[in-house]
Amino acid sequence: MQVQEIMTRRVLGIPAGETVQSAAFSMAHHGISSLLVWEEGRVTGIVTERDLVVKVLAEGHSPTALKVEDVMTRGVITIPMSASVDEACELMMENRIKKLAVVDPSSPGRMVGIVSITDVAGVRPNFLGEFKSVLDEEQLVSQLVREPEGQHLEFKASLRFNSRRMCLDPDLEFNCLKTICAFLNSEGGDLFIGVNDRNRVVGLRHDYLVVPKGNRDGFENYLLNQVANKVGSWALQYIRVTFPRVHGREICRVHVSPAPEPAFLNHHGRQYFYVRAGNGSRPFNIRDSARYIAERWPRLLVGPPNLEQQATAQTP
Repeated sequence: MQVQEIMTRRVLGIPAGETVQSAAFSMAHHGISSLLVWEEGRVTGIVTERDLVVKVLAEGHSPTALKVEDVMTRGVITIPMSASVDEACELMMENRIKKLAVVDPSSPGRMVGIVSITDVAGVRPNFLGEFKSVLDEEQLVSQLVREPEGQHLEFKASLRFNSRRMCLDPDLEFNCLKTICAFLNSEGGDLFIGVNDRNRVVGLRHDYLVVPKGNRDGFENYLLNQVANKVGSWALQYIRVTFPRVHGREICRVHVSPAPEPAFLNHHGRQYFYVRAGNGSRPFNIRDSARYIAERWPRLLVGPPNLEQQATAQTP
């Protein structure tokens, strides 16, 4: 199905030179939450209810003194009318927006309609829930990145890129993998890659450049392959990877659940056993590892049933 089959052809807009009060009146009159902004016959931006609240009311400005061009968001994201609905879903999800301006490819810059998340939901009922879950996760993540590192929370600025030397540094992977291993062996937790230990969101732009494909998919595949190769494929079912946006930058959230068996990290021909302790991943020696494993997973130390004893007991 193409976008032109579900889009709304009647599009309401407002000139950039109109007052903010005029924009608010138009939204209220038509029962809509946004208006496209026109300048010299071309769409150059969009103004939303949120723009009015955050940029006008919250800052104490007069709606009659400000122009729409003072508060609008420039650079409207567009999609060709011949694009598929699936492409529209991907574009909305990628940019976290609920509306796309639809253009005619044969006439550059000419807008022929608008497609909203409501239009998409009419033919893709599950998309609305997926979109909401992404926004809910990003709200939670925005709160977590302000918290200090602890028993269930760890920040790493990068997976493979050394920002001090400005080069690829494969040894950095070990720091992320040992955190994942420690969470598996403890109570689980969240590893955020793209956030430094000062709670600053630095994003994944440089990391994307040093992984196969050079994008998010390449990053995710590389990370999961490293876990599979150095911890074990069995551990992947206890790991969930997502890419929320915080402060406009994409980061990686690795949510780790507690594992039902010990997780060992293989690195340079050696095996390591890590446990989360406070805000760090602590390495255990052989004796401490054996004691910890015996206490945490006692069932693993129970041998197979003694079939000879069972047979004797059942003999009349």
